[in-house]
Amino acid sequence: MGTSRLTYHPGGSEMTIEQTVAVILAAQSGDTSWNKVRYGAAFCGVSSPQRVAAAAREAGVSDVILLVDSETTPMEALDLAGSAIYVAGGGARRRLGSCLEGRRVLAVCADMPLITAATFDAILHAAETDPSTRPTAVGGALAVFPADIHPVDALLKALARFDDRPLGDDEAWSPSDPDDLRRLATPADLPVLEHVARRRKLLSLASLGVLVSDAEHTYVDLLVRVGPGTRILPGTHLIGRTVAGPGCTLGPDSWIEDSAIEEGAVVRYSVLESARVREHSTVGPFAHLRPGADVGPEARVGNFVEVKAARLGRGVKVGHLSYLGDAEIGEGTNVGAGAITCNYDGAGKHRTVVEDGVFIGSNVCLVAPVTIGRGAFVGAGSTITEDVPAEMLALGRARQVLKDRKNALSVEEEE
Repeated sequence: MGTSRLTYHPGGSEMTIEQTVAVILAAQSGDTSWNKVRYGAAFCGVSSPQRVAAAAREAGVSDVILLVDSETTPMEALDLAGSAIYVAGGGARRRLGSCLEGRRVLAVCADMPLITAATFDAILHAAETDPSTRPTAVGGALAVFPADIHPVDALLKALARFDDRPLGDDEAWSPSDPDDLRRLATPADLPVLEHVARRRKLLSLASLGVLVSDAEHTYVDLLVRVGPGTRILPGTHLIGRTVAGPGCTLGPDSWIEDSAIEEGAVVRYSVLESARVREHSTVGPFAHLRPGADVGPEARVGNFVEVKAARLGRGVKVGHLSYLGDAEIGEGTNVGAGAITCNYDGAGKHRTVVEDGVFIGSNVCLVAPVTIGRGAFVGAGSTITEDVPAEMLALGRARQVLKDRKNALSVEEEE
C-alpha cells in the first residue's frame, strides 16, 4: 500500500499520509475488574489496541501513539509501550503537542478491535475531500483532525469521556463495513466481536483457496498463514504465528500453536507447541509435539507419542506410546511401542543420538547420554546405558528365570 496516495491541501500546502499520526485512546472505565482485562483480551489472538495499530499502519500511517490515562494499562503486553503517553505524567501535554504539531491526526478509541485499513482509508479520504471538516464516527470514537487544528485538548477531553458515547455520527462518509465501528464496552461484547473477527479471518483464508468445512468450530488467529488446498477440519485451533503450507490436513480437534507445518503434512487430534512438521509427515492421533520438536519429512508420529526438543529424520516411524526428548533420531529408524529416551538424571538434561536405519524394540529405555550406531538393533525390553556400535545387536535385559510355583512360593503366598 503506497504511503503518498492520500493528499489534501490545507492553506495551499500538500499533506501526505506520511504526515498523519494515529492516536489510540486507551482509557480506563469505572469497572476496575474489567479494566484489568479490557485491553489484553485477544481477538483472533491479537488485542484490540494492537489490531487498531496494525490497521492504521496498513492504511499507511507509520506513526502510532498510545494515549492512556492510567499507569495500570498493560502497555507492555500490547507491544506499544515505546509509543505510550500517560496523560498524568510530567510533560505529557507538551510531549503530545510536539508529536502532533503540524500533522493530521487520526484519533481512534482502543476498544474497536474490528477496525480495518479500509475504514481508515474512507475517513481519511473524507478529510482529504473537505479539509475544513472534522469527520467523526460513533460519537468521536473515530475522528480526523486537520493539521491546522491543534487537537491536544480535544484528545484529552475524549479520553476523559471515554465511556460517554453520544450519538450523532458524521454522515459525510461511511465505514468499509458497519462492524468496523463496533466497540468493546463490556465482557458481553467479547464473544460477539470475536465471532466477527474469526469469520473475517476464515473468509480471507477461503479467498486464498484454504478449505474450511465448519466455520463455526474452526479457530484461526489473525497472524496465522495457511497455504492453498489445505483442509482445516472442525475443532482445530491455529494459534499465534503458525504457518501451514499447501495441501495439508489439519484436524479435526487439534491445537497447533506457533508451529510450522510443511506441504502435504497431516495432523490429527494432536497438540503442537512451537514445533515443526516437515513435508508429507503424519502426526496423530493424540500426539504431543512440544517446543523444539522437528518431525520428518515423510515421518510418522502416532498415537500417544510425545516429542520434545528432538529431531526426527526422514521416514522415522514412532507408532505409539513413546517419549522422545532431547534426541536426534536418524533417517529410516523405527521406534517400537513404549520406547523412551531417559533424558533427565535428576540434575540435568542429556541428549540421545540414534543414527540412521536403527531398529528400537518395544519398551526400550535409552539412558542419555548415549549413541546408537547406524543400522543397530536394540532388543525389546532393553535398558541401554552404553553406546551401541553400528550394525550391532544390543540386549540389556535381566536373565529370565522360571520356577515351579508349587515348589517355590512367593513371600506373599507363604504369609
